[in-house]
Amino acid sequence: MQRKYINKELSSQVLFLGVSMKTKGGMTAVLVSYDKYIENMRFIPTWKLGNKLVKSWYALQALVRTWFLLTFDKCIKIVHIHGAANASFDRCKLFIRLAKKCGKKVILHEHAADFVEYYQEAGDKQGITDTLKMCDALIVLSQSWKEYFSSIGMDKDKIHVLNNIVSPPEIAPEKHTEDGKLHLMYMGEISKRKGGFDLLKAIVDNKEYFADKLLLRMGGNEVDGDIKAYIRENGLESFITYEGWIAGQKKIDCLNWEDVYILPSYNEGLPIAILEAMAYSHPVISTPVGGIPEIIKSGENGILVEPGDTKGIADAIKFYFENREAIRKQGNNAFNVVQDFFPEKVFGDLKTLYLKMLSKDCLV
Repeated sequence: MQRKYINKELSSQVLFLGVSMKTKGGMTAVLVSYDKYIENMRFIPTWKLGNKLVKSWYALQALVRTWFLLTFDKCIKIVHIHGAANASFDRCKLFIRLAKKCGKKVILHEHAADFVEYYQEAGDKQGITDTLKMCDALIVLSQSWKEYFSSIGMDKDKIHVLNNIVSPPEIAPEKHTEDGKLHLMYMGEISKRKGGFDLLKAIVDNKEYFADKLLLRMGGNEVDGDIKAYIRENGLESFITYEGWIAGQKKIDCLNWEDVYILPSYNEGLPIAILEAMAYSHPVISTPVGGIPEIIKSGENGILVEPGDTKGIADAIKFYFENREAIRKQGNNAFNVVQDFFPEKVFGDLKTLYLKMLSKDCLV
């Protein structure tokens, strides 16, 4: 039986709002984990993939359902909203205002990797800050994000760093057959923002070196460009495969297969995929953006390169091929760091926040 870290007596007082659990992405992964570890989690999906009409109708239905529950279910005291930037934040505004009008405490759980850009380009910056201030608590994914939201006017005492959750590893008896090659894994949307094509360019520029030394598997939704065509046109099929969206048992198999994980992003919150790789004792090649440098230290549990630095990406991959002992040592260090992201610790912190908000003085 799956252990539950928040019981139904507490969970009955919390209503969760967020993207449909049938969608793909990091926020969905968090919500699925919450549903797994929270007893009788009460959840209303507010968004699903579709055209504008579908999205608008889905959000309207969610607003009506939320209003009904907050009006007639007196047990609910807290509304815990999972959101991001852009249209997601605009949608969150509606639910924040509704919850406050119904006299509920509100937690906004901010997952956006691109909130800085969203705020900088916004015409009504004060409106964004005012929305944040309406919340009784703002959950962010790292200390750097706490500092950022404080800098744009959110009360620092209301900002809480809560780690993303990652499940303990399901280790296979044999990770993979030793074939003398470096097993490199990329899991994330195939986009410029995530650095997927920077990774491929780094390999193309060093194709002669990598061709007989590397196996790369790439998984995720295609957002920018045609990755299959890129692989084919550059003659990379013999050692690079694109596997589409990876989830469930296939993800576990990939995590057991890989030696090193790579995600050379331009901006991030704190990617679940990095935490999952660390949970399986793999070093990580990534970039010093968002909350990543708070958990990945170059030379200790991975290597950080600047976004867009294709030479740095290639050099990092070469390092791990040529220094196999570093993979083992840094992988162990990665596992030690990620234990603070396992369910018992994360839900302990979340439970503490809920109980403070439910107390009479509500000192959050």
